[in-house]
Amino acid sequence: MNDQDTDQSTTENVKTKTILTLLLYCISGSLLTILNKLAIVAFPFINLLLVLQNGVTVILLLFNFYFCPLTSERLPPLNFTVLKIWTPVVLLFVTMLTSSLFALKYVSVPTVIVIRNLSTISVAILEYFVIGNKIDSLSIGTLFGMFFGAIVYALHDLTFSIEGYIWLCVNIIGTSLYQVYIKKVVHMPEMKDIGPISMSYYNNLISLLILFLLACIMGELKSFLLYFQSIFLPKIKSICIVFLSCILGFALSTSAFALNKLISPTSIMVANNVNKFALIILSEIFVQSTLDLTASIATIFVLFYGWLYSQTKETFAKSLFILATIIFFVLYTALKFQHPTILLTNTNIFSELTSTKQIHTTFLSNFTKTYIDKKNKRVA
Repeated sequence: MNDQDTDQSTTENVKTKTILTLLLYCISGSLLTILNKLAIVAFPFINLLLVLQNGVTVILLLFNFYFCPLTSERLPPLNFTVLKIWTPVVLLFVTMLTSSLFALKYVSVPTVIVIRNLSTISVAILEYFVIGNKIDSLSIGTLFGMFFGAIVYALHDLTFSIEGYIWLCVNIIGTSLYQVYIKKVVHMPEMKDIGPISMSYYNNLISLLILFLLACIMGELKSFLLYFQSIFLPKIKSICIVFLSCILGFALSTSAFALNKLISPTSIMVANNVNKFALIILSEIFVQSTLDLTASIATIFVLFYGWLYSQTKETFAKSLFILATIIFFVLYTALKFQHPTILLTNTNIFSELTSTKQIHTTFLSNFTKTYIDKKNKRVA
Protein backbone atom coordinates (compact mmCIF):
# COMPACT_ATOMS: atom_id res chain seq x y z
CA MET A 1 0.00 0.00 0.00
CA ASN A 2 1.50 3.36 -1.06
CA ASP A 3 1.34 6.72 0.73
CA GLN A 4 -1.57 7.94 -1.41
CA ASP A 5 -3.71 4.94 -0.45
CA THR A 6 -2.77 5.43 3.20
CA ASP A 7 -3.77 9.11 3.12
CA GLN A 8 -7.05 8.25 1.39
CA SER A 9 -7.80 5.56 3.98
CA THR A 10 -7.02 7.98 6.82
CA THR A 11 -9.30 10.64 5.30
CA GLU A 12 -12.14 8.14 4.94
CA ASN A 13 -11.69 7.02 8.55
CA VAL A 14 -11.85 10.62 9.76
CA LYS A 15 -15.01 11.26 7.69
CA THR A 16 -16.64 8.10 9.05
CA LYS A 17 -15.70 9.02 12.61
CA THR A 18 -17.04 12.55 12.13
CA ILE A 19 -20.37 11.33 10.73
CA LEU A 20 -20.83 8.76 13.50
CA THR A 21 -19.91 11.29 16.20
CA LEU A 22 -22.27 13.87 14.71
CA LEU A 23 -25.10 11.32 14.63
CA LEU A 24 -24.42 10.33 18.24
CA TYR A 25 -24.38 14.00 19.26
CA CYS A 26 -27.69 14.81 17.53
CA ILE A 27 -29.50 11.64 18.60
CA SER A 28 -28.35 11.78 22.23
CA GLY A 29 -29.07 15.52 22.45
CA SER A 30 -32.62 15.16 21.11
CA LEU A 31 -33.51 12.05 23.08
CA LEU A 32 -32.00 13.38 26.32
CA THR A 33 -34.18 16.50 26.33
CA ILE A 34 -37.32 14.47 25.64
CA LEU A 35 -36.35 11.84 28.22
CA ASN A 36 -35.66 14.57 30.78
CA LYS A 37 -39.18 15.89 30.20
CA LEU A 38 -40.52 12.38 30.89
CA ALA A 39 -38.02 11.69 33.68
CA ILE A 40 -39.08 14.63 35.86
CA VAL A 41 -42.63 13.24 35.74
CA ALA A 42 -41.56 9.67 36.53
CA PHE A 43 -38.90 10.79 39.04
CA PRO A 44 -39.85 14.24 40.38
CA PHE A 45 -36.62 14.80 42.33
CA ILE A 46 -34.70 17.06 39.98
CA ASN A 47 -31.50 17.46 41.99
CA LEU A 48 -31.31 13.71 42.70
CA LEU A 49 -31.93 13.01 39.01
CA LEU A 50 -28.95 15.22 38.15
CA VAL A 51 -26.85 13.45 40.82
CA LEU A 52 -27.61 10.15 39.08
CA GLN A 53 -26.91 11.52 35.59
CA ASN A 54 -23.68 13.27 36.55
CA GLY A 55 -22.58 10.32 38.67
CA VAL A 56 -22.96 7.90 35.76
CA THR A 57 -21.04 10.34 33.53
CA VAL A 58 -18.18 10.47 36.08
CA ILE A 59 -18.03 6.65 36.33
CA LEU A 60 -18.02 6.19 32.55
CA LEU A 61 -15.41 8.93 32.08
CA LEU A 62 -13.18 7.23 34.67
CA PHE A 63 -13.62 3.96 32.80
CA ASN A 64 -12.65 5.79 29.60
CA PHE A 65 -9.52 7.30 31.18
CA TYR A 66 -8.18 4.10 32.71
CA PHE A 67 -9.52 1.14 30.71
CA CYS A 68 -10.73 2.25 27.27
CA PRO A 69 -9.13 5.60 26.34
CA LEU A 70 -10.96 7.31 23.47
CA THR A 71 -8.33 10.07 23.34
CA SER A 72 -4.71 10.53 24.39
CA GLU A 73 -5.84 12.95 27.09
CA ARG A 74 -4.86 12.03 30.65
CA LEU A 75 -6.62 12.99 33.87
CA PRO A 76 -4.53 15.65 35.68
CA PRO A 77 -4.59 15.99 39.48
CA LEU A 78 -7.04 18.48 40.96
CA ASN A 79 -5.04 20.87 43.18
CA PHE A 80 -6.36 23.75 45.30
CA THR A 81 -5.44 26.43 42.74
CA VAL A 82 -7.37 24.71 39.95
CA LEU A 83 -10.28 24.00 42.31
CA LYS A 84 -10.49 27.70 43.28
CA ILE A 85 -10.57 28.73 39.62
CA TRP A 86 -12.98 25.99 38.59
CA THR A 87 -15.54 26.32 41.42
CA PRO A 88 -17.42 29.27 39.79
CA VAL A 89 -17.59 27.23 36.57
CA VAL A 90 -19.19 24.33 38.45
CA LEU A 91 -21.66 26.62 40.24
CA LEU A 92 -22.76 28.07 36.89
CA PHE A 93 -22.86 24.55 35.42
CA VAL A 94 -25.21 23.43 38.21
CA THR A 95 -27.33 26.56 37.69
CA MET A 96 -27.68 25.71 34.00
CA LEU A 97 -28.66 22.09 34.66
CA THR A 98 -31.12 22.67 37.49
CA SER A 99 -32.85 25.68 35.91
CA SER A 100 -33.26 23.79 32.63
CA LEU A 101 -34.95 20.82 34.32
CA PHE A 102 -37.10 23.01 36.58
CA ALA A 103 -38.22 24.91 33.46
CA LEU A 104 -39.11 21.61 31.75
CA LYS A 105 -41.30 20.84 34.74
CA TYR A 106 -43.57 23.79 33.92
CA VAL A 107 -43.31 24.42 30.16
CA SER A 108 -42.95 22.44 26.94
CA VAL A 109 -39.78 21.31 25.19
CA PRO A 110 -40.21 23.84 22.30
CA THR A 111 -40.59 26.68 24.84
CA VAL A 112 -37.33 25.70 26.56
CA ILE A 113 -35.51 25.57 23.21
CA VAL A 114 -36.87 28.88 21.87
CA ILE A 115 -36.45 30.97 25.03
CA ARG A 116 -33.09 29.40 25.93
CA ASN A 117 -31.87 30.48 22.49
CA LEU A 118 -32.01 34.07 23.80
CA SER A 119 -28.81 33.35 25.74
CA THR A 120 -27.08 34.32 22.47
CA ILE A 121 -28.23 37.91 23.08
CA SER A 122 -27.05 38.06 26.69
CA VAL A 123 -23.72 36.42 25.77
CA ALA A 124 -23.19 39.04 23.04
CA ILE A 125 -23.92 41.85 25.53
CA LEU A 126 -21.60 40.37 28.18
CA GLU A 127 -18.80 39.82 25.66
CA TYR A 128 -19.16 43.43 24.50
CA PHE A 129 -18.80 44.88 28.02
CA VAL A 130 -16.51 42.27 29.63
CA ILE A 131 -14.24 41.07 26.83
CA GLY A 132 -14.62 44.05 24.49
CA ASN A 133 -15.94 42.13 21.48
CA LYS A 134 -17.41 44.45 18.86
CA ILE A 135 -20.87 43.81 17.41
CA ASP A 136 -21.68 44.95 13.88
CA SER A 137 -25.07 46.28 12.76
CA LEU A 138 -26.08 43.01 11.06
CA SER A 139 -25.39 41.03 14.23
CA ILE A 140 -27.49 43.51 16.21
CA GLY A 141 -30.28 43.08 13.66
CA THR A 142 -30.27 39.28 14.00
CA LEU A 143 -30.33 39.60 17.81
CA PHE A 144 -33.35 41.92 17.61
CA GLY A 145 -34.98 39.43 15.23
CA MET A 146 -34.46 36.64 17.77
CA PHE A 147 -35.86 38.78 20.58
CA PHE A 148 -38.96 39.83 18.63
CA GLY A 149 -39.58 36.23 17.52
CA ALA A 150 -39.31 35.05 21.14
CA ILE A 151 -41.88 37.67 22.23
CA VAL A 152 -44.29 36.50 19.52
CA TYR A 153 -43.71 32.91 20.61
CA ALA A 154 -44.35 33.71 24.29
CA LEU A 155 -47.63 35.47 23.41
CA HIS A 156 -48.81 32.24 21.79
CA ASP A 157 -47.23 29.73 24.16
CA LEU A 158 -49.96 27.23 25.04
CA THR A 159 -47.94 26.07 28.06
CA PHE A 160 -47.17 29.54 29.39
CA SER A 161 -46.17 29.45 33.06
CA ILE A 162 -44.67 32.26 35.10
CA GLU A 163 -42.62 29.76 37.11
CA GLY A 164 -41.33 28.16 33.91
CA TYR A 165 -40.30 31.47 32.37
CA ILE A 166 -38.58 32.56 35.60
CA TRP A 167 -36.51 29.36 35.53
CA LEU A 168 -35.71 30.00 31.86
CA CYS A 169 -34.49 33.50 32.74
CA VAL A 170 -32.25 31.96 35.41
CA ASN A 171 -31.02 29.49 32.79
CA ILE A 172 -30.22 32.28 30.32
CA ILE A 173 -28.25 34.20 32.97
CA GLY A 174 -26.38 31.07 34.08
CA THR A 175 -25.62 29.98 30.51
CA SER A 176 -24.39 33.44 29.51
CA LEU A 177 -22.09 33.81 32.51
CA TYR A 178 -20.84 30.25 32.02
CA GLN A 179 -19.95 30.77 28.37
CA VAL A 180 -18.17 34.08 29.00
CA TYR A 181 -16.32 32.88 32.12
CA ILE A 182 -15.23 29.56 30.56
CA LYS A 183 -13.62 31.46 27.67
CA LYS A 184 -11.55 33.38 30.20
CA VAL A 185 -10.69 30.35 32.34
CA VAL A 186 -9.48 27.98 29.62
CA HIS A 187 -6.71 30.42 28.65
CA MET A 188 -5.30 30.72 32.17
CA PRO A 189 -1.80 29.21 32.69
CA GLU A 190 -3.12 27.06 35.56
CA MET A 191 -5.51 25.28 33.15
CA LYS A 192 -3.01 24.45 30.40
CA ASP A 193 -2.79 20.75 31.38
CA ILE A 194 -6.56 20.25 31.60
CA GLY A 195 -8.22 19.16 28.35
CA PRO A 196 -11.92 19.34 27.40
CA ILE A 197 -12.80 15.82 28.60
CA SER A 198 -11.03 16.46 31.92
CA MET A 199 -13.07 19.66 32.24
CA SER A 200 -16.24 17.64 31.69
CA TYR A 201 -15.07 15.14 34.31
CA TYR A 202 -14.37 17.80 36.95
CA ASN A 203 -17.60 19.63 36.14
CA ASN A 204 -19.64 16.49 36.78
CA LEU A 205 -17.57 15.32 39.76
CA ILE A 206 -17.62 18.55 41.77
CA SER A 207 -21.28 19.19 40.89
CA LEU A 208 -22.28 15.95 42.68
CA LEU A 209 -21.65 17.47 46.13
CA ILE A 210 -23.55 20.68 45.30
CA LEU A 211 -26.52 18.82 43.81
CA PHE A 212 -26.64 16.40 46.75
CA LEU A 213 -26.70 19.34 49.20
CA LEU A 214 -29.51 20.95 47.18
CA ALA A 215 -31.45 17.67 47.27
CA CYS A 216 -31.10 17.57 51.07
CA ILE A 217 -32.02 21.24 51.56
CA MET A 218 -35.10 21.00 49.28
CA GLY A 219 -36.30 17.80 50.98
CA GLU A 220 -35.89 15.63 47.89
CA LEU A 221 -33.70 13.02 49.58
CA LYS A 222 -36.13 12.57 52.47
CA SER A 223 -39.12 12.20 50.12
CA PHE A 224 -37.21 9.81 47.88
CA LEU A 225 -36.23 7.53 50.78
CA LEU A 226 -39.78 7.66 52.14
CA TYR A 227 -41.58 6.73 48.92
CA PHE A 228 -38.94 4.78 46.96
CA GLN A 229 -40.02 1.23 47.82
CA SER A 230 -43.76 1.86 47.66
CA ILE A 231 -43.98 4.13 44.60
CA PHE A 232 -40.85 4.21 42.42
CA LEU A 233 -39.31 0.76 42.80
CA PRO A 234 -42.32 -1.10 41.27
CA LYS A 235 -42.32 1.23 38.24
CA ILE A 236 -39.89 -0.42 35.84
CA LYS A 237 -40.72 2.23 33.23
CA SER A 238 -39.58 5.04 35.54
CA ILE A 239 -36.31 3.25 36.30
CA CYS A 240 -35.65 2.66 32.59
CA ILE A 241 -36.30 6.32 31.73
CA VAL A 242 -33.90 7.54 34.43
CA PHE A 243 -31.25 4.98 33.45
CA LEU A 244 -31.47 5.89 29.75
CA SER A 245 -31.22 9.60 30.56
CA CYS A 246 -27.98 8.87 32.47
CA ILE A 247 -26.48 6.99 29.52
CA LEU A 248 -27.56 9.68 27.05
CA GLY A 249 -26.06 12.38 29.28
CA PHE A 250 -22.68 10.67 29.03
CA ALA A 251 -23.08 10.15 25.26
CA LEU A 252 -23.92 13.83 24.73
CA SER A 253 -21.01 15.01 26.88
CA THR A 254 -18.36 12.88 25.16
CA SER A 255 -19.69 13.40 21.61
CA ALA A 256 -19.84 17.19 22.13
CA PHE A 257 -16.18 17.33 23.14
CA ALA A 258 -15.20 14.97 20.31
CA LEU A 259 -17.00 17.18 17.76
CA ASN A 260 -14.97 20.20 18.89
CA LYS A 261 -11.87 18.42 17.58
CA LEU A 262 -13.43 17.06 14.38
CA ILE A 263 -15.41 19.98 12.94
CA SER A 264 -15.40 23.78 13.07
CA PRO A 265 -17.46 25.87 15.54
CA THR A 266 -19.66 27.03 12.64
CA SER A 267 -20.43 23.42 11.70
CA ILE A 268 -21.31 22.69 15.32
CA MET A 269 -23.64 25.71 15.33
CA VAL A 270 -25.39 24.39 12.20
CA ALA A 271 -25.67 20.93 13.78
CA ASN A 272 -27.17 22.49 16.93
CA ASN A 273 -29.82 24.37 14.96
CA VAL A 274 -30.75 21.31 12.88
CA ASN A 275 -30.89 19.34 16.12
CA LYS A 276 -33.24 21.91 17.68
CA PHE A 277 -35.66 21.60 14.77
CA ALA A 278 -35.55 17.79 15.03
CA LEU A 279 -36.08 17.97 18.78
CA ILE A 280 -39.14 20.22 18.47
CA ILE A 281 -40.68 17.91 15.85
CA LEU A 282 -40.03 14.81 18.00
CA SER A 283 -41.46 16.55 21.06
CA GLU A 284 -44.61 17.58 19.20
CA ILE A 285 -45.12 14.00 17.98
CA PHE A 286 -44.15 11.90 20.99
CA VAL A 287 -44.58 14.12 24.07
CA GLN A 288 -47.23 16.82 23.61
CA SER A 289 -48.42 19.06 20.79
CA THR A 290 -48.11 22.63 22.08
CA LEU A 291 -47.51 24.82 19.02
CA ASP A 292 -50.14 26.75 17.10
CA LEU A 293 -49.42 28.25 13.67
CA THR A 294 -48.08 31.58 14.95
CA ALA A 295 -45.88 29.94 17.59
CA SER A 296 -44.52 27.55 14.95
CA ILE A 297 -43.57 30.44 12.65
CA ALA A 298 -41.97 32.32 15.56
CA THR A 299 -39.98 29.20 16.50
CA ILE A 300 -38.62 28.84 12.97
CA PHE A 301 -37.51 32.46 12.81
CA VAL A 302 -35.94 32.52 16.30
CA LEU A 303 -33.81 29.49 15.41
CA PHE A 304 -33.09 30.90 11.94
CA TYR A 305 -31.90 34.24 13.35
CA GLY A 306 -29.79 32.30 15.85
CA TRP A 307 -28.09 30.46 12.99
CA LEU A 308 -27.74 33.66 10.94
CA TYR A 309 -26.00 35.35 13.88
CA SER A 310 -23.13 32.87 13.42
CA GLN A 311 -23.01 33.59 9.67
CA THR A 312 -22.87 37.41 9.70
CA LYS A 313 -19.36 37.43 8.19
CA GLU A 314 -20.61 35.63 5.07
CA THR A 315 -21.51 37.63 1.95
CA PHE A 316 -25.04 36.21 1.77
CA ALA A 317 -25.92 37.08 5.39
CA LYS A 318 -27.28 40.60 4.81
CA SER A 319 -29.55 39.51 1.94
CA LEU A 320 -30.85 36.57 3.98
CA PHE A 321 -31.52 38.81 6.97
CA ILE A 322 -33.54 41.29 4.89
CA LEU A 323 -35.48 38.50 3.15
CA ALA A 324 -36.22 36.66 6.43
CA THR A 325 -37.34 39.86 8.17
CA ILE A 326 -39.73 40.73 5.33
CA ILE A 327 -41.18 37.20 5.27
CA PHE A 328 -41.61 37.16 9.06
CA PHE A 329 -43.31 40.58 9.07
CA VAL A 330 -45.65 39.65 6.19
CA LEU A 331 -46.64 36.31 7.76
CA TYR A 332 -47.22 37.82 11.19
CA THR A 333 -49.25 40.71 9.77
CA ALA A 334 -51.36 38.34 7.64
CA LEU A 335 -52.11 36.13 10.65
CA LYS A 336 -52.86 39.16 12.79
CA PHE A 337 -55.53 40.44 10.40
CA GLN A 338 -56.90 36.93 9.83
CA HIS A 339 -57.16 36.05 13.54
CA PRO A 340 -56.96 39.36 15.45
CA THR A 341 -58.41 38.09 18.74
CA ILE A 342 -56.08 35.10 18.85
CA LEU A 343 -53.00 37.22 18.18
CA LEU A 344 -53.84 39.94 20.65
CA THR A 345 -54.50 37.71 23.66
CA ASN A 346 -53.22 34.49 25.11
CA THR A 347 -55.58 32.97 27.66
CA ASN A 348 -52.74 31.08 29.32
CA ILE A 349 -50.73 34.25 29.93
CA PHE A 350 -53.86 36.13 31.04
CA SER A 351 -54.86 33.41 33.49
CA GLU A 352 -51.32 33.15 34.86
CA LEU A 353 -51.05 36.91 35.40
CA THR A 354 -54.51 37.19 37.01
CA SER A 355 -54.43 34.00 39.10
CA THR A 356 -52.71 35.73 42.04
CA LYS A 357 -55.23 38.57 41.92
CA GLN A 358 -58.14 36.09 41.80
CA ILE A 359 -56.82 34.18 44.82
CA HIS A 360 -56.39 37.45 46.74
CA THR A 361 -59.92 38.61 45.80
CA THR A 362 -61.48 35.25 46.73
CA PHE A 363 -59.69 35.25 50.09
CA LEU A 364 -60.90 38.78 50.91
CA SER A 365 -64.45 37.89 49.83
CA ASN A 366 -64.57 34.76 51.99
CA PHE A 367 -62.96 36.57 54.93
CA THR A 368 -65.49 39.41 54.70
CA LYS A 369 -68.42 36.97 54.40
CA THR A 370 -67.26 35.00 57.46
CA TYR A 371 -66.79 38.19 59.48
CA ILE A 372 -70.30 39.46 58.60
CA ASP A 373 -71.88 36.07 59.45
CA LYS A 374 -70.17 36.03 62.86
CA LYS A 375 -71.27 39.62 63.52
CA ASN A 376 -74.90 38.79 62.60
CA LYS A 377 -74.87 35.77 64.94
CA ARG A 378 -73.63 37.94 67.81
CA VAL A 379 -76.41 40.50 67.15
CA ALA A 380 -79.00 37.71 67.01
